[in-house]
Amino acid sequence: MSVILGDTVIEPIVASWESAIDCHIRDFLSNRDNVWKVVGLDIERTFLEDSHETEDRREGSRWSNKNMNERNVAVADSEMKSRVAILQLCDGVTCLIIQLPGLNFMPNSLLNFLQLPDFTFVGIGIKDTVAKLEREHGLGCKNAVELGQLAAGVMQMPHLAACGLDVLANMVEPLRLEKPTSVVFSDWGKQILNKKQIKFAAANVFAYFKIGTKLVSGQISN
Repeated sequence: MSVILGDTVIEPIVASWESAIDCHIRDFLSNRDNVWKVVGLDIERTFLEDSHETEDRREGSRWSNKNMNERNVAVADSEMKSRVAILQLCDGVTCLIIQLPGLNFMPNSLLNFLQLPDFTFVGIGIKDTVAKLEREHGLGCKNAVELGQLAAGVMQMPHLAACGLDVLANMVEPLRLEKPTSVVFSDWGKQILNKKQIKFAAANVFAYFKIGTKLVSGQISN
């Protein structure tokens, strides 16, 4: 399927096989149009149903630290009930949507790609995103850059550091982005993603790429 964003037509690729991921990582590495080597990075999480295992983990976390306050327990419970299901990567040409639960093992091509120091991986809340990927799937990222902070520095507008995608899109790269809650909170862990999920996932990470490229290349100023 195709996703139209502004004057660009995106052809998202949904992958849950290691061989397919290897192939498209090679596409990222060989993309000569991506002069600044910027890659948009995003994730989607799936919410897990309560289970005996989850309850056991929850009880274990409480017993392991009797001084944990209620707020920390609530945060721990929330983390236990959700898990990163989708990893999106986009360099303007390739828009890869990886279904992590479907993998038998983590491809070395993906592990190594995210560690390349000459690529800049950009996103919103990316430090937290990378922390979740590393904790849950062992995927580290060498050069992750927060778009808000990047925009604040390049455009000399400190308030942008705390802004989300909608504000940055209006300021840096005018794009029309839709965020229907029915899609945001849908089941991202299912085997077959629907068209609305694919469109949402592709649009977000493409926007990250476009904004990041403009900022890194210096094509925009205050």
